[in-house]
Amino acid sequence: MHEHKQNQCKRKVKNRKNVVGLIIFCITVGIVFLYAYYQNLRKEIDARQKWLETVLIGEKRWILENQGSEGEIYMNGSEAGDVNPYFACMAALGLLAETKNCPITETEKKAVGRYLDWHTGILLETDGKMGIYRKESGKLIYKEKVDSEDGYLGMYLFLMGKYLEKTENTDLPEYWKKGISLALKKIQSLMRDGITQVSEENTTAYLMDNLEVWKGLHELELAGLEDTQAISEMRKKIQAQIENIFWDDANQRWRIIGNSDLYDQIEFYPDGVAQIYPLIYEFPVKEKKKQKILYDQFTEKFQWQKLNKKRNGFLWAMTGMAAAQMGDINNLVELIENYETEYCENRKYPLYTGEAGWICMECEKLYRLYERKIKTGFILCA
Repeated sequence: MHEHKQNQCKRKVKNRKNVVGLIIFCITVGIVFLYAYYQNLRKEIDARQKWLETVLIGEKRWILENQGSEGEIYMNGSEAGDVNPYFACMAALGLLAETKNCPITETEKKAVGRYLDWHTGILLETDGKMGIYRKESGKLIYKEKVDSEDGYLGMYLFLMGKYLEKTENTDLPEYWKKGISLALKKIQSLMRDGITQVSEENTTAYLMDNLEVWKGLHELELAGLEDTQAISEMRKKIQAQIENIFWDDANQRWRIIGNSDLYDQIEFYPDGVAQIYPLIYEFPVKEKKKQKILYDQFTEKFQWQKLNKKRNGFLWAMTGMAAAQMGDINNLVELIENYETEYCENRKYPLYTGEAGWICMECEKLYRLYERKIKTGFILCA
């Protein structure tokens, strides 16, 4: 009996050792597998990030080629062409995009500074009524008035705030301060019940314009100017009213115009694009789930990443910013790949520098998404 008990004990010890050995083996295999997975992930993401930097450098170079002697940025072609301040701001914002290995260069900073010199000068000359300009006989001439004063002013402040943030510049030229002050006064004069209208003559209030104004105020607030409190109060007022006035709760979608529920489900612009515009400008929607639903519906219906110019005549590369907000890496990659394949070689219409600016900003966003993915992969392996 005693011998039998000893044998049982020996078998138990042996079984225990076998189980422990099996556990150790499984853990070792798991660690090796996770390490291999992380290494492959790191290698794949490194390649993707290098590609993004190549695209970023190329687009910045092209934008710089389209800058004129006075600092103006042309839509496509600096020898003869249009300067639209709204789209020029987008192009200049692209010059401020950067990655870890491709920081903003002094040339790019100076180029944006020169553009802001030109834009501010025109803004002050026209008392805030910016126009669209064309180069004829070597001179820029006024072509036509802008279609939405509030949106144009918002983009100016967006660029100004982003420039001050990226350059950490607090010593502003006096006329820049005057330009900012004028833009803020003009926006305030266009505000009715907490949202802005197109102009003094046109009382229409658009969702898209108001989001651009909100973004401009938000970026300027982050820059930390002397009158930050006044800027913040204006931004908070418009932020509160955007959802209150433009969100159609009955139909669970965004209104294009403040006092209208008109909506065409098959129209890409403005109906469709309006549904993702809050994402494009990083507006803090209270219920994030509803914005995700609208993004998924927009993607399924319009396949924006295909850059189908036949649909509306424009590329609408800005849609990729919504994907960046949603962490939708695959569709954003597809958009940038399609852009590079179809438009980067010949640089023909409908490509213009404003689109290139959005691509630059999306390269920066996608680079960061990849950085986050690497950290997540590292945590899994740790």
